[in-house]
Amino acid sequence: MGGALLRALLALSLIYVLIDLLTHRMIDIRKFDVTPAIVIQYYLNFLPDVIQRIAPFALLISALLVLGDAAQHNEVTAVTAGGISLRRFVRMPILIALLLALSLFGMNETFGAAAAAEAERIEKAYFSNTDPTERKGISWANLSGSWPCHIGKFNRIALTGQEVLMYSRTADTVQQIEAHRIYWDESRGQWIMEDGRWYTADPRWETVRGKMIRQDAAPFAESPDALFALENPSETKTTQQLKQDIANAEERNIPALRLEVDYYAKYAQPILSFVIVWLAIPFAMRLRRGGMAIGFAASVIIAIAYLLLFSISMSLGYAGRLSPQVAAWAANAAFFAVGLVLFWRTPT
Repeated sequence: MGGALLRALLALSLIYVLIDLLTHRMIDIRKFDVTPAIVIQYYLNFLPDVIQRIAPFALLISALLVLGDAAQHNEVTAVTAGGISLRRFVRMPILIALLLALSLFGMNETFGAAAAAEAERIEKAYFSNTDPTERKGISWANLSGSWPCHIGKFNRIALTGQEVLMYSRTADTVQQIEAHRIYWDESRGQWIMEDGRWYTADPRWETVRGKMIRQDAAPFAESPDALFALENPSETKTTQQLKQDIANAEERNIPALRLEVDYYAKYAQPILSFVIVWLAIPFAMRLRRGGMAIGFAASVIIAIAYLLLFSISMSLGYAGRLSPQVAAWAANAAFFAVGLVLFWRTPT
C-alpha cells in the first residue's frame, strides 16, 4: 500500500498545482511578467501546504484501491479462511495512516510553516502590484502600558513611520504623545520617537505638562514581529507560534477566537489521515464489483462530505457558535465514529 500511497500523493499534488497554476496564477504571471524561476520557487514552497491538504485523500484513494482489489480477488476471504482476522489483516494500512498523520504534523512544525511563509512572501512580492515600500496608515491597539498608537504613514520594510499619535488614560492621569517620526532600533530592541512632545495632564486637562521629544524610547515594548504576527495566515505558523499569538492577542484584549480555532485545527487536520483509513477499510471490503471506478467514486464522495462538514464546523467556530475545540475536531469525530461502526460491522 505504501507504493500506491506515494503514487496517489504525486498524482494529486501535480493535479492540484496544475489547476492552481492554470486557474489562479497564470493571469498574474502574465500581468506582472513573473519569471519561470520565481514560479518554480513559489510552487516548491507551496508544495508542503499542498501535501498537507491532499495527503488524507491520497491515503483514502490508495486504501480503497489496494484493499478493494484484494477483496475483489477474494484475497481477503482466503486470508480470513486461513485463520487471520480482518483486524490483523488491516494492521499495516492503519499503521501507515498513523505514520502519515504524525509525518504531516511534524512537517508543519519544522519546514512546512516556514515554506508557507516564504510562498506568502513571494506571492506578495511578485504576484501583485502592492508596493512593499508604500507608506500607509497603521494603528496598534492595547499595547503594553495601555497605549494605543496610530501612525499616519508607515513603511513596513524600513519599519519607520511619520505622523505619530499615542494616547494613554488612567484614573488620575492622561498622557498624549505627538511625534514626527518613529522607527525600530534593532540594536536597542526599541521603538524610537523623534521630534515631538509628550504631554501629561489631569483627567480634565486643567493642568498640563509637556516635554520635548528629541530621540526617546516609545512607551511600549512590543517588537515588530509581535505587532505584525496576528496579520499572517495561520498556515505560515507552527502550533507554538499560534499559541504565542493567542497569548499576545489576549494580553492586548484583541479577539483571538479565530486564532484559537486555527490552533486546534493544526492538530485535527493531520489526524484526518488516521481517521480516514477507518472509513476506507469497510468501504474497500464491500467493493466486489466496479474496481477502480467505484473506489475513485467513493473517494470523491467521502472527500466532499468531509470538506463540507469541516468547512461548516470551522465557520461556526469562527462565528462563536461552537467552541474552538469542537469546531476543529467535529468533522474528524463524526467520520471516525462512522468509520468505527462500519468497521465493526464489516463481515470477516
